[in-house]
Amino acid sequence: MSSTLPPDLEGLDYVQPLGSGGYADVFLYEQQMPRMKVAVKVLKTEGLTPTIQQQFIDEANTMAQLADHPYIVQVFRAGTSDDGRPFLVMKYYPPPNLAQRARTARFSVEEVLRTGIQLASAVETAHRAGVIHRDIKPANVLVSQYGSPGLTDFGIAGRGGALEELDEDLGVSIPWAPPEVLFGHSNGDARADVYALSATLWQLLVGRSPFEVPGGDNSALELMPRIRSNPPPSTGRADVPQSLERLLAQAMSKNPLARPASAIEFARSLQQIEQEERFSRTAIVVLDELGHSGDSGRLPGQTQDRTQLRASSGSNPRPTTGAPPPPLGQPVIGGQLSGGRSIGHSGPVPIADGVVARAGDPAPSGPRPDHASGPRPPQSSGPRPPYAPGPQPAQSSGPPSTTGLGPAPAAVTAGWSR
Repeated sequence: MSSTLPPDLEGLDYVQPLGSGGYADVFLYEQQMPRMKVAVKVLKTEGLTPTIQQQFIDEANTMAQLADHPYIVQVFRAGTSDDGRPFLVMKYYPPPNLAQRARTARFSVEEVLRTGIQLASAVETAHRAGVIHRDIKPANVLVSQYGSPGLTDFGIAGRGGALEELDEDLGVSIPWAPPEVLFGHSNGDARADVYALSATLWQLLVGRSPFEVPGGDNSALELMPRIRSNPPPSTGRADVPQSLERLLAQAMSKNPLARPASAIEFARSLQQIEQEERFSRTAIVVLDELGHSGDSGRLPGQTQDRTQLRASSGSNPRPTTGAPPPPLGQPVIGGQLSGGRSIGHSGPVPIADGVVARAGDPAPSGPRPDHASGPRPPQSSGPRPPYAPGPQPAQSSGPPSTTGLGPAPAAVTAGWSR
């Protein structure tokens, strides 16, 4: 049977294709009981190796481990079809994903802050489980019909901790990858994910990845030297506060040690900007290491914690943030799924000590400052030269980033493109 045809799966009725990549196809099915649409990722039979199969199993296990988080795409089950193809059944998100929407719509500062905090919650949760995503980008963020983001595509995720050797076969998405990963100095760590998350938020504000040149040559050969040497650019938007410009630039620093040390530290900084701008507060939703929920501390002047600690359970409550967040735009589809290789090194990912709160306090009174809107540009992609990091500041060491360039990972796009 051709691997481009949908397999017969018990309890599921095929509806339509969603996308295809080098290693896998994604199809829309309808589950018979209970009735609902699901996205099914199916490995292709051509070129199927034990390594690819193991990577697929690792992806399924990783996503299942993290699926209780409200901002990580849920995996329902995995298995092998009658014709021998491994498959993964996931929650379905209708299009567009954030990459598609960023090309056609303008994101407000408030929306970007809210989305950043929610995604940082998901990334922090993965890091606490010892998982580095290594491919955070707008196309890998789906959006539910109710406006909640869903982080997907853990196909090249790896276990945190000391890496004994670099993996040359891992693929990366160049426009959002940090220089130490692009030039083979690191396979990725918590600070690399923070870099990619910051580059993702920058693109939501501007409509293109940070080092793309509108109308210029944005091939890999041209893009990579810019990522290695050029300072992170300003968004050029008059309504973006300087505190956010500074934070995004810091998080995209060439030196990993100059970035926020963890996703939760990055989220707290975004919360602080929300407070400065008098926006509705967004909770940080993380899992307590002991499986307990409760307040973790407050900043001076705060009356309630904005960090939500969630106990591990089968239920999946959504965070309460004062006022319901407006939708991010149109819903999104099971995201951009890609294949790459997984690194099975063990060891926890370094994170910030404690979980400091930031929320629930009444919003400051008074009028919100007016913001002038600024022009908004377009978006890109691409191999690799020598990497020379800037001077290392005297700071405690922290994790770097993703991989050296090898064969590009298979991107399974279902109407989702970068």
